[in-house]
Amino acid sequence: MTMPVLEKISRWYDERLRRERIVLLVCAVVIVAFLFNLCLFQPFAVQRSAAKKQRALLQTELETLKLQETAILARKDIDVDHDNKLRLAALDAEAERLHQQLKNNIINLVSPQEMPTLLKELLTQQKQLRLISLENLPPELLDFGEKDVQDVAIPALYRHRLRMEFSGDYLTMLKYLRQLEDLPRAMVWEKVEIESDDYPDATVRLQVYTLSLTEGWIGG
Repeated sequence: MTMPVLEKISRWYDERLRRERIVLLVCAVVIVAFLFNLCLFQPFAVQRSAAKKQRALLQTELETLKLQETAILARKDIDVDHDNKLRLAALDAEAERLHQQLKNNIINLVSPQEMPTLLKELLTQQKQLRLISLENLPPELLDFGEKDVQDVAIPALYRHRLRMEFSGDYLTMLKYLRQLEDLPRAMVWEKVEIESDDYPDATVRLQVYTLSLTEGWIGG
Protein backbone atom coordinates (compact mmCIF):
# COMPACT_ATOMS: atom_id res chain seq x y z
CA MET A 1 0.00 0.00 0.00
CA THR A 2 1.55 3.39 -1.13
CA MET A 3 1.96 6.43 1.08
CA PRO A 4 -0.69 8.55 -0.74
CA VAL A 5 -3.25 5.85 -0.12
CA LEU A 6 -2.30 5.69 3.58
CA GLU A 7 -2.48 9.47 3.83
CA LYS A 8 -5.94 9.48 2.27
CA ILE A 9 -7.12 6.82 4.71
CA SER A 10 -5.61 8.76 7.62
CA ARG A 11 -7.27 12.04 6.57
CA TRP A 12 -10.53 10.20 6.00
CA TYR A 13 -10.27 8.70 9.51
CA ASP A 14 -9.39 12.06 11.11
CA GLU A 15 -12.35 13.73 9.44
CA ARG A 16 -14.75 11.22 11.10
CA LEU A 17 -16.57 12.10 14.21
CA ARG A 18 -15.06 10.89 17.45
CA ARG A 19 -17.85 8.30 17.89
CA GLU A 20 -17.28 6.99 14.35
CA ARG A 21 -13.54 6.77 14.91
CA ILE A 22 -14.14 4.65 18.05
CA VAL A 23 -16.49 2.35 16.18
CA LEU A 24 -14.01 1.99 13.33
CA LEU A 25 -11.17 1.26 15.79
CA VAL A 26 -13.22 -1.40 17.56
CA CYS A 27 -14.12 -2.99 14.24
CA ALA A 28 -10.48 -3.04 13.22
CA VAL A 29 -9.46 -4.68 16.52
CA VAL A 30 -12.23 -7.28 16.14
CA ILE A 31 -11.16 -8.06 12.57
CA VAL A 32 -7.50 -8.41 13.58
CA ALA A 33 -8.44 -10.65 16.52
CA PHE A 34 -10.64 -12.80 14.28
CA LEU A 35 -7.88 -13.17 11.70
CA PHE A 36 -5.34 -14.03 14.45
CA ASN A 37 -7.69 -16.65 15.87
CA LEU A 38 -8.46 -18.07 12.43
CA CYS A 39 -4.93 -18.19 11.12
CA LEU A 40 -2.86 -18.89 14.23
CA PHE A 41 -4.74 -19.85 17.40
CA GLN A 42 -7.24 -22.37 15.99
CA PRO A 43 -4.65 -24.49 14.10
CA PHE A 44 -2.43 -24.42 17.17
CA ALA A 45 -5.37 -25.48 19.40
CA VAL A 46 -6.20 -28.34 17.04
CA GLN A 47 -2.58 -29.50 17.03
CA ARG A 48 -2.41 -29.21 20.81
CA SER A 49 -5.59 -31.28 21.23
CA ALA A 50 -4.26 -33.98 18.88
CA ALA A 51 -0.96 -33.98 20.74
CA LYS A 52 -2.77 -34.42 24.08
CA LYS A 53 -4.75 -37.35 22.70
CA GLN A 54 -1.59 -38.93 21.29
CA ARG A 55 0.16 -38.45 24.62
CA ALA A 56 -2.75 -40.06 26.49
CA LEU A 57 -2.67 -43.04 24.08
CA LEU A 58 1.08 -43.46 24.49
CA GLN A 59 0.71 -43.23 28.27
CA THR A 60 -1.91 -46.01 28.20
CA GLU A 61 0.31 -48.21 26.06
CA LEU A 62 3.24 -47.52 28.38
CA GLU A 63 1.20 -48.57 31.43
CA THR A 64 0.15 -51.76 29.60
CA LEU A 65 3.78 -52.57 28.79
CA LYS A 66 4.76 -51.98 32.41
CA LEU A 67 2.05 -54.37 33.60
CA GLN A 68 3.23 -57.00 31.09
CA GLU A 69 6.82 -56.52 32.20
CA THR A 70 5.80 -56.94 35.84
CA ALA A 71 3.90 -60.14 35.03
CA ILE A 72 6.85 -61.56 33.05
CA LEU A 73 9.32 -60.74 35.81
CA ALA A 74 7.00 -62.35 38.36
CA ARG A 75 6.94 -65.59 36.32
CA LYS A 76 10.62 -65.78 35.40
CA ASP A 77 11.52 -67.88 38.43
CA ILE A 78 8.42 -70.11 38.16
CA ASP A 79 8.83 -73.48 36.44
CA VAL A 80 5.61 -73.77 34.44
CA ASP A 81 6.28 -77.51 33.97
CA HIS A 82 6.82 -78.15 37.68
CA ASP A 83 3.49 -79.95 38.21
CA ASN A 84 3.88 -81.92 34.99
CA LYS A 85 7.39 -83.00 35.99
CA LEU A 86 6.16 -84.15 39.38
CA ARG A 87 3.31 -86.10 37.77
CA LEU A 88 5.67 -87.67 35.23
CA ALA A 89 8.06 -88.71 38.00
CA ALA A 90 5.17 -90.25 39.96
CA LEU A 91 3.96 -92.13 36.86
CA ASP A 92 7.47 -93.41 36.16
CA ALA A 93 7.78 -94.61 39.75
CA GLU A 94 4.40 -96.36 39.58
CA ALA A 95 5.28 -98.00 36.26
CA GLU A 96 8.54 -99.26 37.74
CA ARG A 97 6.67 -100.59 40.78
CA LEU A 98 4.25 -102.50 38.55
CA HIS A 99 7.11 -103.84 36.46
CA GLN A 100 8.93 -105.06 39.56
CA GLN A 101 5.73 -106.58 40.93
CA LEU A 102 5.24 -108.56 37.73
CA LYS A 103 8.85 -109.75 37.84
CA ASN A 104 8.38 -110.91 41.43
CA ASN A 105 5.17 -112.72 40.50
CA ILE A 106 6.73 -114.67 37.63
CA ILE A 107 10.11 -115.36 39.23
CA ASN A 108 8.88 -118.77 40.38
CA LEU A 109 7.86 -119.76 36.86
CA VAL A 110 10.12 -121.60 34.46
CA SER A 111 11.54 -119.18 31.91
CA PRO A 112 10.42 -119.58 28.27
CA GLN A 113 14.01 -120.38 27.24
CA GLU A 114 14.36 -123.19 29.77
CA MET A 115 11.00 -124.88 29.32
CA PRO A 116 11.62 -127.03 26.17
CA THR A 117 14.97 -128.30 27.42
CA LEU A 118 13.58 -129.08 30.84
CA LEU A 119 10.65 -131.06 29.45
CA LYS A 120 12.89 -133.09 27.14
CA GLU A 121 15.56 -133.78 29.78
CA LEU A 122 13.00 -135.10 32.25
CA LEU A 123 11.48 -137.21 29.49
CA THR A 124 14.80 -138.79 28.50
CA GLN A 125 15.32 -139.87 32.10
CA GLN A 126 12.34 -142.17 31.68
CA LYS A 127 13.52 -144.91 29.30
CA GLN A 128 10.02 -146.24 28.73
CA LEU A 129 8.79 -142.91 27.27
CA ARG A 130 9.18 -141.71 23.68
CA LEU A 131 8.85 -138.09 22.50
CA ILE A 132 6.54 -137.78 19.48
CA SER A 133 6.44 -133.99 19.02
CA LEU A 134 7.38 -130.73 20.75
CA GLU A 135 5.84 -127.57 19.29
CA ASN A 136 6.29 -123.92 20.18
CA LEU A 137 3.11 -121.85 19.91
CA PRO A 138 3.29 -118.10 19.11
CA PRO A 139 3.72 -115.86 22.17
CA GLU A 140 0.53 -114.08 23.22
CA LEU A 141 0.29 -110.61 24.74
CA LEU A 142 -2.05 -110.79 27.69
CA ASP A 143 -4.93 -108.31 27.66
CA PHE A 144 -5.75 -106.79 31.05
CA GLY A 145 -8.78 -104.92 29.74
CA GLU A 146 -7.76 -101.46 30.93
CA LYS A 147 -4.63 -100.35 29.16
CA ASP A 148 -3.53 -98.24 32.09
CA VAL A 149 -4.38 -97.52 35.66
CA GLN A 150 -4.61 -93.77 36.38
CA ASP A 151 -2.49 -93.07 33.31
CA VAL A 152 0.18 -95.56 34.41
CA ALA A 153 1.15 -97.90 31.59
CA ILE A 154 0.98 -101.54 32.62
CA PRO A 155 4.13 -103.45 31.55
CA ALA A 156 3.58 -105.96 28.74
CA LEU A 157 3.18 -109.55 29.89
CA TYR A 158 3.46 -112.44 27.42
CA ARG A 159 2.21 -116.01 27.63
CA HIS A 160 4.50 -118.62 26.01
CA ARG A 161 2.80 -121.92 25.17
CA LEU A 162 4.38 -125.24 24.38
CA ARG A 163 2.56 -128.34 23.08
CA MET A 164 4.11 -131.74 23.69
CA GLU A 165 3.10 -135.28 22.72
CA PHE A 166 4.77 -138.45 23.97
CA SER A 167 3.92 -142.11 24.51
CA GLY A 168 5.02 -145.02 26.66
CA ASP A 169 4.25 -147.04 29.73
CA TYR A 170 1.25 -145.67 31.62
CA LEU A 171 2.83 -145.81 35.10
CA THR A 172 6.08 -144.28 33.87
CA MET A 173 4.02 -141.54 32.22
CA LEU A 174 2.33 -140.74 35.54
CA LYS A 175 5.74 -140.60 37.20
CA TYR A 176 6.92 -138.11 34.58
CA LEU A 177 3.86 -135.90 35.06
CA ARG A 178 4.40 -135.98 38.81
CA GLN A 179 8.00 -134.85 38.30
CA LEU A 180 6.73 -131.86 36.33
CA GLU A 181 4.40 -130.96 39.17
CA ASP A 182 7.23 -131.13 41.72
CA LEU A 183 9.62 -128.83 39.86
CA PRO A 184 11.06 -125.98 42.03
CA ARG A 185 9.93 -123.52 39.39
CA ALA A 186 6.51 -124.19 37.95
CA MET A 187 4.83 -124.03 34.58
CA VAL A 188 1.09 -123.74 34.14
CA TRP A 189 -0.74 -126.82 32.85
CA GLU A 190 -3.30 -125.73 30.30
CA LYS A 191 -4.42 -129.03 28.78
CA VAL A 192 -3.70 -132.73 29.35
CA GLU A 193 -5.12 -135.52 27.17
CA ILE A 194 -4.30 -139.20 27.79
CA GLU A 195 -5.18 -141.96 25.34
CA SER A 196 -4.75 -145.57 26.44
CA ASP A 197 -5.91 -147.91 23.65
CA ASP A 198 -3.36 -150.63 24.43
CA TYR A 199 -2.78 -150.77 28.19
CA PRO A 200 -0.25 -150.43 29.76
CA ASP A 201 0.92 -148.19 26.88
CA ALA A 202 -0.62 -144.69 26.50
CA THR A 203 -0.21 -141.44 24.59
CA VAL A 204 -0.21 -138.03 26.31
CA ARG A 205 -0.84 -134.66 24.72
CA LEU A 206 0.30 -131.96 27.12
CA GLN A 207 0.01 -128.17 26.67
CA VAL A 208 1.74 -125.92 29.20
CA TYR A 209 2.70 -122.29 29.34
CA THR A 210 4.85 -119.85 31.25
CA LEU A 211 4.93 -116.06 31.49
CA SER A 212 7.58 -113.44 30.77
CA LEU A 213 8.00 -109.74 30.16
CA THR A 214 9.51 -110.29 26.72
CA GLU A 215 8.03 -111.57 23.47
CA GLY A 216 10.93 -113.83 22.46
CA TRP A 217 10.19 -117.36 21.28
CA ILE A 218 10.50 -120.27 23.65
CA GLY A 219 13.96 -121.74 23.62
CA GLY A 220 15.53 -118.84 21.80
